[in-house]
Amino acid sequence: MGVDLSVQKGQIRGLLGPNGAGKTTALRMICGVLAPTRGTILIDGLDFKSDPVIAKRRIGYLPEGAPLPSELRASDYLLYVGRMYGLDKTARTLAINTWSERCDITSVLNQSIGTLSRGYRQRVGLAAALLHQPKLIVLDEPSTGLDPEQSVSFRAIVKDVAADAAVLYSSHNLAEVEATCDVVSILCQGKIVADGTFESLSTGRTSVSVEISPHSIASKLPTSSCVSIDEKWMRCVCEKISGEQIAKIVSEEAGLIRLIQPVGESTEMTYLRLIQESQVHV
Repeated sequence: MGVDLSVQKGQIRGLLGPNGAGKTTALRMICGVLAPTRGTILIDGLDFKSDPVIAKRRIGYLPEGAPLPSELRASDYLLYVGRMYGLDKTARTLAINTWSERCDITSVLNQSIGTLSRGYRQRVGLAAALLHQPKLIVLDEPSTGLDPEQSVSFRAIVKDVAADAAVLYSSHNLAEVEATCDVVSILCQGKIVADGTFESLSTGRTSVSVEISPHSIASKLPTSSCVSIDEKWMRCVCEKISGEQIAKIVSEEAGLIRLIQPVGESTEMTYLRLIQESQVHV
């Protein structure tokens, strides 16, 4: 792997990449589960090699799916995690009360984790990851399985806690990453191939969206995607061609246009382009 990654306090950094890109391996190294064969991992200035125990205590980790013990009550699980991190009774009580309120789980503390909804399990997992006031919070696919309302609520909590810590947010959900993260790093084949905001990574190129009839005219245009609207109309996105040129081609084919407008490069298009470009240059 060739990963050069930095996450600052107050920042939420998204980590993106296709399956097999190395995201899980990178997260395991960052959390101290795997040892890197070369390079250095620093957590709040501490080197994992020289201070592994202290460095790990400065990390809060929420793994994919929040695999929590279903038989425990949420309060008992938080007590266990607090003890594991070496918090004394007073500190544990204060931390559990604080994060239960901030993560909005006070109403379910006496319920078994197995009876909780996916959204509440995620919140309990996040509260547990934050009890010891970590300097780095690592979230692996935290929005998977959440409904839209739960995703909005969880996103607000993450942005809230980012004021006091650095957050590394790994996900396949581009829309969620764009809505949550300040910056993104894209990992492909073990290397960071792009780094910055989605806006800065976009080419700024403009395509043209056009609705045409009949469907057969689509074959005459340089389209990157086409979707059938109904039996008569089709919506196409055209690259490297102006609206005037599209209108001329459609007119020559005796077709009709009912909508034509410029569209910027979408988040998905930016991501796919960067992945494709990185694979070409390998």
